[in-house]
Amino acid sequence: MKISSKTHYGVQILSLLAAADGTVSAKELEKRTGVSSKYLEKVLKILLSANAVKATRGKNGGYMLAKDAGDIRMGEIVGALEEDNLEFIDCVNSSGCCCPSSKLWQKLYDEMLTILNGITLNDIVEGNI
Repeated sequence: MKISSKTHYGVQILSLLAAADGTVSAKELEKRTGVSSKYLEKVLKILLSANAVKATRGKNGGYMLAKDAGDIRMGEIVGALEEDNLEFIDCVNSSGCCCPSSKLWQKLYDEMLTILNGITLNDIVEGNI
């Protein structure tokens, strides 16, 4: 499994918003991340849907965190950005899998989710991982 660039940039965007005092414009996020406006828009749309970010319009509009950085869990964010496709192999979440290694992949998957759900955006921003 390889984490997509959407997830990489999504966490980067959230980190920038957490460190900001107020809203950050899309243009500033584009400049700070090096992501094209079209791709940035796609990532921000997912973060908006995940209720991690909120947008304001107008002259001083932009993006900001929708909740406290300590309340944003990476399991939710990574799950949203990866479209809940975090499985290592197809049989991880299918019932009736009989391959001898299925328990290994299930354990790895469960441990990864435990780790991600135990980390908040605040942990990332403060370097407490």
